[in-house]
Amino acid sequence: MEWRRLGTTSVDRLIGSGVYYGAARSDAALTQGQDVFLIGAGNSAGQAALFFSRHARTVTLIVRAESLASSMSAYLIDQIEARSNIEVRTRSEVSAAHGEDQLEAIDVTDRRTGEVTRHGTSVLFVLIGADAATHWLPPEIARDEHGFVLTGSGVVAAGGWSASRPPFALETSVPGVFAVGDVRAGSVKRVAAAVGEGGMAVAYIHRHLAAPVG
Repeated sequence: MEWRRLGTTSVDRLIGSGVYYGAARSDAALTQGQDVFLIGAGNSAGQAALFFSRHARTVTLIVRAESLASSMSAYLIDQIEARSNIEVRTRSEVSAAHGEDQLEAIDVTDRRTGEVTRHGTSVLFVLIGADAATHWLPPEIARDEHGFVLTGSGVVAAGGWSASRPPFALETSVPGVFAVGDVRAGSVKRVAAAVGEGGMAVAYIHRHLAAPVG
């Protein structure tokens, strides 16, 4: 997986020095007592905003769309609205970041009016999704329209399975080749799930090696 980038040079220059792609609970220490900004409108951004609001002084969610309703679950939106130290700025985007060796401020552009406002902050999380880094795979490994690897029943539904036996749950369109974790189409995008799938794949490999050829 590769995080989608903003494509803003001044922001990417400070990756790891106040700018972070993705967010985890272990990042809570970075936000303690800070004015934190997050870019994103999906459930992961909403969950991060709620979690960090318990540690940060304020959390501002920067959203390009008109509202959160089209991309975030209603229960998260309700919780965000009820949290007094979370602000949602819709139809907005981060247009620049400032600081030499560490993030010091960001510029936020109002997409309706073009007005640019500067906000002091040392923490900016970017949660705008990720893309499958599967371009290196051979064409024999079937993928969906987004580049994620098809496995199990997904391979059969796509007409990509030719062996006489049905594919194992984590098996790709090439018998004996398995995919686990985020790269797999339909995965739940969680580390614990990927670890579990890895263990399952080992068991499936043994079953594949023990099965008759054909």
